[in-house]
Amino acid sequence: MMTHPRLATGLLYGPELHHLDHLGPLCAILDIPLIVTEEKIATLAKRYYPHLKVILYDYLVIAEYLVSHYDIVFYSMPRDIFDEVFFFAQKMIQKRICAIWCPHGNSDKGASIFYMEALKKEEAALVYGKQMIDYLKKKGVFKQLKGHVITGNYRYQFYLKNLEFYTGIAAREISAKLKAATKTLLYAPTWQDYEKSSSFFDAIKPLIEKLPSNYNLIVKLHPNLILQEEFEVEEVIAKYEQRQNVLFLTDFTPIYSLLSLVDIYIGDMSSIGYDYLVFDKPMFFLNQNLRDLQNDIGLYLFRCGQEIKPEQYRDIHQIIEHYFQYELRSFSEIRKEVYTYAFGHTKPLEKLKEEILHLYAIFPENGLNYL
Repeated sequence: MMTHPRLATGLLYGPELHHLDHLGPLCAILDIPLIVTEEKIATLAKRYYPHLKVILYDYLVIAEYLVSHYDIVFYSMPRDIFDEVFFFAQKMIQKRICAIWCPHGNSDKGASIFYMEALKKEEAALVYGKQMIDYLKKKGVFKQLKGHVITGNYRYQFYLKNLEFYTGIAAREISAKLKAATKTLLYAPTWQDYEKSSSFFDAIKPLIEKLPSNYNLIVKLHPNLILQEEFEVEEVIAKYEQRQNVLFLTDFTPIYSLLSLVDIYIGDMSSIGYDYLVFDKPMFFLNQNLRDLQNDIGLYLFRCGQEIKPEQYRDIHQIIEHYFQYELRSFSEIRKEVYTYAFGHTKPLEKLKEEILHLYAIFPENGLNYL
């Protein structure tokens, strides 16, 4: 029997803004705080996630504060990185923090390179569904887990629970900045990772300059792309931001309130593609590196829509128009199949909370002492 209740918190350490839409809803569901180290992220967390308690702590004191006040932490980083930052605080206080890993998207990245192998020291994890379990097994980082919880698409459930709030946010921060349009396109490129996945600098010019006047285009930029190529990205935004039917989003994190406004998804390797499956609408995938669509397991999501190769970027809007005009193929059934594989079936948020709280029991009471 436990001698005291386990005190838990979420942790978003550093400028990893793309973790916020995963840890924010999770902490709100669990009714635990989210500790952050960046003032900008604290501001956005308070703006976009109802009922979330946000704690902003300076880098110099966060380690001692977290280790002395909490027993369990939810994070989206590998345990190795956590221990690098919190090693001395754990040693000084003689207490080892128990950690539960939370995914920050259901991307197909890293299928053929070292990527998820970094999770080899995790003891507990949250996983969306069977696809993520299969992926972790393939990477050799599942069997060491002492426990896991299948969450399903808890972020979408959180969005639906707070639908009125998020509808208002989307109306004020997105719809009000665009003119009325026949269709709204979303372009959500990923960042330039180790696989050189981003299509942004090759695709953005034809996407905008050949955009039909009766269409809107929303460009959802990955925070890491902005950190990597700050001046180049700013140059692109400055060139096109005055167009009435183009909107760049750099800090808008609640993905489902954005996706609810969109008629067409255009992406490359971003996990937002998996998020969009729930709406079962047309998807177009930019195959930036001409990878083998038939044999590359890293392109699994591409089966849910139409592939566009780099030499076709200049004709991207014609390709989209042709698709709608002639309906070459319906991808609806495969989208539903992939969504079920990725997220499983809907799980009530109260049931999810209960299952996660039960996960705390895998950490023995004496395991809180530093080893």
